[in-house]
This record gives sequence, C-alpha cells and structure tokens, in this order.
Amino acid sequence: KDITGWRADRVTRAGLTRTFQVARGIPRLSVIENLLLYAPGLPGERLLPALLGGGRRQARAALEQAFAIAARLNLMRVADTPAGALSGGQKKLLEIGRALMARPRLILLDEPIAGVNPSLAEEIATHLRTLRDEGMTFLVIEHHMDLIARLCDPVIVMAEGRRLTEGSFATIAADGRVQEAY
Repeated sequence: KDITGWRADRVTRAGLTRTFQVARGIPRLSVIENLLLYAPGLPGERLLPALLGGGRRQARAALEQAFAIAARLNLMRVADTPAGALSGGQKKLLEIGRALMARPRLILLDEPIAGVNPSLAEEIATHLRTLRDEGMTFLVIEHHMDLIARLCDPVIVMAEGRRLTEGSFATIAADGRVQEAY
C-alpha cells in the first residue's frame, strides 16, 4: 500500500511502526510510562470515555502488555526508572518495546545497535532474532554487518537511494558492486 501522506497514527494503525537511530522517549517518564504512550486505544485518547471514566479494562490490559514487553526485553529492573537515566542500549531496547506496544506487523529499525556496547548489542540482536522467529517482520537499516548477517534474509543493498542487489548475506558480501559502493 502506498502510505505517502498518511498521518503517523494512521500508519501505526495499519501495522507499521519504527524505531529511531537516536533513541527517543520522554526523559522524565518511566520505562513503563513510555511504553504506555504507545498502547493503542487507551480511553484517554477519546473524550467521552475519558470523561465517563470508561476504558478501565483497556487500561489494565495496556499496563499488563507494558510489563510483559518490559520483562521480555529485560527492562524490568529499570521499569520505574526515568527514560533519561537509561544507558544507550537500554534506550534502544525501550525503542523496540515502544514499537511492540503498537502491535505492529512490520517494524522499521533504524540502526538498532548503533552506539551500543557489544554485550548489549548482542542482547538486542538476540531479541530481534527471537521476534523474527516468532513471525515479526523487520526492515533493518544497519551498518554493523555482523547483525545483518545473523538477522536478515534476504539482504537488500541500496546505494545512492537505489536498490543495488538482493540475496543471501554471503552472496551480497561477495558482490563486487557492493564492495565498490561500500
């Protein structure tokens, strides 16, 4: 589907979310509060249910989902910590968690391990592989080729805004055009 010109909320409802290269979040809000910002259909999003106090079931379900995602991504020990106090790697995990809160079908990952220490980068890669194996689809922009080799199949290489080649990691790594471009 061509989504050009769609508002961000419509894109998200269609099943597409993204993470940012520079991890974002509301610095003063806790990890759980940041996750809750991305829960779809909370009653406070609509005036009448918010005024009437409705939607408690949805709010409870969203809170359960936030805690489940925090646990899945090993963020429970920092669940009450303000996002601004997290390490770079923890912020990247929070980015992934926020994307998961929207229950997407496709997540665009913009350099998910950029600037992250090697042990946390490996943890992030493990989470992404697990999600992939469970059926989540990712489009990954990443300069760390070891992550691409372990996570992506097929690999599509772009250069100057155009598709250069596609195939297995081994095939594209051996391609002279890819080597020349990068």
